[in-house]
Amino acid sequence: MSSGITLYIATSVDGYVADADGSVDWLEEFQTEPDREEDVEGYAEFFETVDCLVMGATTYEQVLSWGEWPYGDRPTYVFTHRNFSPATEAVQFVSREVADIVPELRQQDTHVWLVGGADLAQSFFQEHEIDSIRLSFIPILLGDGIPLFSGEHDEQGLDLIDTTTFDSGIVEHHYEVTN
Repeated sequence: MSSGITLYIATSVDGYVADADGSVDWLEEFQTEPDREEDVEGYAEFFETVDCLVMGATTYEQVLSWGEWPYGDRPTYVFTHRNFSPATEAVQFVSREVADIVPELRQQDTHVWLVGGADLAQSFFQEHEIDSIRLSFIPILLGDGIPLFSGEHDEQGLDLIDTTTFDSGIVEHHYEVTN
């Protein structure tokens, strides 16, 4: 059983979570086909452990563009200063700082999924509020884009917990943050 705050995110092999235009369309060819039984990226197993989700405004907009809200009634907190309509009653908008809301998240939810994006992940790293990282390296080199790690955080140690390879070429590293 997972607990704490987990950054579970996909990145190109060269470290980008989106291309130069902010698009994640390059991920489509690596997603599980709806009619396949196999959970290629291990997503379904991970999602079963999640109590709530947090994401930034750009990630929220991308998720909305996919059509039906994919996270059901799981509580979702969107960090933003913009005005949005909630996709479901489970979506709440947060304009406070990460340091101000994390204690509440930790108190009410056992396992929080930090969905993205890169700016919000940096904020969580700066506050030392990520407990584990599940980083899926997608076998593509984008050459440019939005980097996951910008170096705007203190050095943090990682212990490798597990590595999983998939037939699609995706390699997932599961780390525990040690400090």
